[in-house]
Amino acid sequence: MKCTRARLFALPAAIGGLALAGCCTPGSPQPAAANAPQKPQAQQPDSVHLFGLRPDQENVPYENRLLTNMARHTFSAVGRDFDPDLSSDGQTLVFAPTRNSEHPDIFLKRVDGFAITQLTSDPADDIQPRFSPDGSKVVFCSNRTGNWDIWLINSDGTGLTQLTHELTDEIAPCFSPDGRQVAFTVWGGRSHQWEIWVLGVDSPGVRQFLCYGMFPDWSPDGKRIAFQRARQRGSRWFSIYTVELVEAEARYPTEVAHSDYGACIAPRWSPDGRAIVYCATRRPGVVPGDAHPMPADIWVVDSQTGVRLKITDGAVDAFNPTWSSDGRIFFVAARAGVENIWSLSVNRQAYASGKPPQEAATLSRVSGSAPETKDAQ
Repeated sequence: MKCTRARLFALPAAIGGLALAGCCTPGSPQPAAANAPQKPQAQQPDSVHLFGLRPDQENVPYENRLLTNMARHTFSAVGRDFDPDLSSDGQTLVFAPTRNSEHPDIFLKRVDGFAITQLTSDPADDIQPRFSPDGSKVVFCSNRTGNWDIWLINSDGTGLTQLTHELTDEIAPCFSPDGRQVAFTVWGGRSHQWEIWVLGVDSPGVRQFLCYGMFPDWSPDGKRIAFQRARQRGSRWFSIYTVELVEAEARYPTEVAHSDYGACIAPRWSPDGRAIVYCATRRPGVVPGDAHPMPADIWVVDSQTGVRLKITDGAVDAFNPTWSSDGRIFFVAARAGVENIWSLSVNRQAYASGKPPQEAATLSRVSGSAPETKDAQ
């Protein structure tokens, strides 16, 4: 599947605000050109291949219908609410809605409340917000200068600061656990690959290359980074990787989740640093009889045992997963017809038991989580 340069960063709703970075959905907001100064563009890829051409293969999905612990947190009837992130105390939600405008801005709300507070206001697109560890700042990406850059703002709406100014697109920022650094994704003009770099919040001009990949997420202890990276042969679908940070360098790249039938994308660490939640999606037609465009579900993988659990039921697409400090997983789904933010709890014992998947499956059913089957994505 290909996506032209014009739609490469078009906020694909079904894949969680650029998580696929190569597939788009109809109706996604386009980068705003009005009121934004234009500047020359560095050469970008004409298309990004996510799904390769593979023959139909048998797949035996497990769809659980025991999701009794679901909670809804946003209530938009038009547009969509996406790109959720939680403050470290789990009380405040930051996200990017299009309920009031065709172009998303950054909003805040109490997790259990209804009122929403606008944090940014610009005719362009502001997306992918992430809280600083102390909750005092929010980093996000915006195309208000003509291409995607990384920006920083205080949680009270003051102190808007542009951190990157390059002609290439920088996306998917995240804070280090100490709040001093931001990791982000950029297209490498020389490597012709997606690259992960780190900059200092107080010295954004000082940067360091980490590894090839995209959508980084720092582990709570600051020792590892999870990210998605495309395979270098065959289907070239994305897998979930981790690297260890040793003397500020990325070492020991480890593939912790992959699928033969689709892409594993948008990883986020659990609060205890044991598990990684991610979205798994597959190309339509890979599974016989599956005509749904890019079906997506939320999965959890134990980073130590490799046990994987499918935690959404497949009834509707689910994407943009993230964790709260209490262990609930927040995600985006159109369960009520419009994409809103939902959450559910996960039985940690199911993925951290260290038991084989067939034994973990029994534990998972107790909490409404679905076990991985042999051919599940």
